[in-house]
Amino acid sequence: MNTPWLFAGGAAAAGLIASGWSYVRSLSQYIMSWLIITITVKGYQSDAMQLYLRNHFEASKYGPRLYTAWLMRVRSLNRTQLVSMEVIGNGGRLFWQGWRPIWVAKSTKSNGEDVESGVTARDYDNNSLTITFPRGLFKADELVADSADFYNRSMVGFDEDGQPQTSQQRRHYVRYIFGTAGKPMGRFQSGSRASSPSSGTDTRACRHHRPIAFDFDDLGSEESRSGSPLDDLALNADSLRLVEEARFWRSNEEWYRGRNIPWRRGVLLYGPPGTGKTALIRAIAEDLDLPVFIFDLGSMFNEELQVAWSNMLSEVPCMAVIEDIDAVFHGRENVVSKEQQSLTFDCFLNCLDGIQRSNGLFLAITTNHPDKIDPALGRPDQRRSSRPGRIDRAICLGPLEEEARTQIAARILPDRIDQQFRAVYEGEGDTAAQFQERCAQMALAEFWAKADEGPSLMINR
Repeated sequence: MNTPWLFAGGAAAAGLIASGWSYVRSLSQYIMSWLIITITVKGYQSDAMQLYLRNHFEASKYGPRLYTAWLMRVRSLNRTQLVSMEVIGNGGRLFWQGWRPIWVAKSTKSNGEDVESGVTARDYDNNSLTITFPRGLFKADELVADSADFYNRSMVGFDEDGQPQTSQQRRHYVRYIFGTAGKPMGRFQSGSRASSPSSGTDTRACRHHRPIAFDFDDLGSEESRSGSPLDDLALNADSLRLVEEARFWRSNEEWYRGRNIPWRRGVLLYGPPGTGKTALIRAIAEDLDLPVFIFDLGSMFNEELQVAWSNMLSEVPCMAVIEDIDAVFHGRENVVSKEQQSLTFDCFLNCLDGIQRSNGLFLAITTNHPDKIDPALGRPDQRRSSRPGRIDRAICLGPLEEEARTQIAARILPDRIDQQFRAVYEGEGDTAAQFQERCAQMALAEFWAKADEGPSLMINR
């Protein structure tokens, strides 16, 4: 008869014990917090902390190790190689600054996406770092602030006054921005992101790792040569003027701001294929040391472009490149996708010149058919644009002028004046690509003739 009461009493006792244990555990955690500090950092702050630890602390030689590898361009080899790197793993790692220890562990909640190639914090939100140290050895706020400051100076490339760093660390890299239109997974879903893989020259996303067998000074974009990348191009008068304007824009932010002129430029390069539109854009980006974001508009939905465009603006000054826009928009019509939710022309215009300021952006758009461009974007109008503020300058790149042909011929056929004159004469009407190939074939024919081997090469006229 007392059994129910026994069960009830046991349950009550168990509840009291559990409740008491909960209080004991909370109390013990509170007491421990007086002795041990635990902080968690997420997103870009996680990368900043890892970079700071790698440069200002010494990692313990004991404990678990985790390695990964990146395909990176190795300058000394002039090739893309698999570069092994040590990273902080979930098992944690002990670091020392002098005699002061700090314990660091990484936690990644994978959702099936690769988060290494993100541009802003939202792409890194799944990454977190837990840092533990005895109270009094470090100040949490100072540790976080110092790591962010070191990241800004080391990675972003600007000092505390916002001026470019004079170190060898260049800002130039190339990033391709794709959407999900036409992919098997279907539409862009809220909470996911468009893929944005980096090129093998972009070292930012792995700078907080420790490379094995290589040094970061030997990784990334090709070493700058003497002179400018623009020196290898044969440019007409309009192109040379564009280069001068781009250099002035890059170096005179305060001039624009002092006159309340938006510190941005938009240029449309048009002309037949092979006239050097992409080569000119690439050379300007390298010369100005700008990060380059190449947008594949045909694969993007409205929300994807809005998010990617906003992310890109966190990297200003930078360059946005949209090649062959006529392959996506004929006027205002999206000719790539007929779906109702595909990228709309209005959304595209709002990104270029909408509510969000785009100071620090150099926009470059190319087309082979300027007649298919809507005037609201910016059609050529006597070397200008029908819509400054979106497209400020419209430049036609056509067949090479005689002076440009002479420059290219002298570079490829340096010891053959007769061949240079011949190439310049016969190459009238050639595009840049056609004339370069003409000169290359002449140089190869002479090489094989001197070597007295190999088949006779026909030179296209």
